[in-house]
Amino acid sequence: MASSNSTGATALAASSLFNVKGLVAVVTGGGTGIGLLMTKALVANGATVYILGRRLEVLEQAARSIQEEVGPNHGVVRPLVCDVTSKPSLKEAAEAVSKDLGYINLLICNAGIGGPQKPRPLSESQMSLKEFTADNWDVPMEDYTRTFETNTIAVWFTAMAFLELLDAGNVKGNVWQKSQVVATTSIAGFNKVNTAGFAYSQSKAACTHLMKNLAVSLPRWNIRANMICPGLYPSDISGPIIDRGGIGRDMVPLERAGDEQDMGGAVLYLASRAGAYCNGSVIMTDGGRLGNFASTF
Repeated sequence: MASSNSTGATALAASSLFNVKGLVAVVTGGGTGIGLLMTKALVANGATVYILGRRLEVLEQAARSIQEEVGPNHGVVRPLVCDVTSKPSLKEAAEAVSKDLGYINLLICNAGIGGPQKPRPLSESQMSLKEFTADNWDVPMEDYTRTFETNTIAVWFTAMAFLELLDAGNVKGNVWQKSQVVATTSIAGFNKVNTAGFAYSQSKAACTHLMKNLAVSLPRWNIRANMICPGLYPSDISGPIIDRGGIGRDMVPLERAGDEQDMGGAVLYLASRAGAYCNGSVIMTDGGRLGNFASTF
């Protein structure tokens, strides 16, 4: 059983508050982008992390690069092939973790896609109603629904696949904090302005509400649900924007994209004793970008 809660200078030290040594996590989409940043932070601080994704070679390369960077005396990365949009694949992944260690403490539902978005000759403010309707009608319905399938529905079923392992983590008691599900949402889900595509922003808003549902439903089993809500970070989705460079205050008030330390700090807070009292929380990490738009939060 993990040591009980305590007080005093030692308990308040950052090395104690943000300690994740021995924690076991699953990160979907953990081989690239934001998921990779999260995985690196957890492993660098002593956690064992299963990274899930569809491409084994990408997962294995991510695992090698992380282990080489953090060294042998920290945590461990374990690649596991899984398609989060497939219930049989999710079940198989959960069974593999169950047979390996038998429990987890943290599930990060991070896998996501950008959704349909195409270059427009006119901005929305310049479009006639006819042009606006035609532009959106041209989007294939299957592309729209696929965005929800990955960004929303898969989050729900990923949680369902791993809840019993999170419960087993509470029984194991290897860390003091209670088990939790964390989802990577997006500021696009709070932004009323269409900057990332309608399907993407709507799917992320739905994901946020899904997690609020879990935050109410799961505490009876001592399982929590929280969200990390990124703005502009290196990823397959935002990479082209960052690569163009020249991020000004009109895009991000702090005039830069987020980096691995920004994301690492957010995930370590939620995963550790420091964030153990959080349930239903949204950790906004966007450099102030959301404040540039009409939005709700």
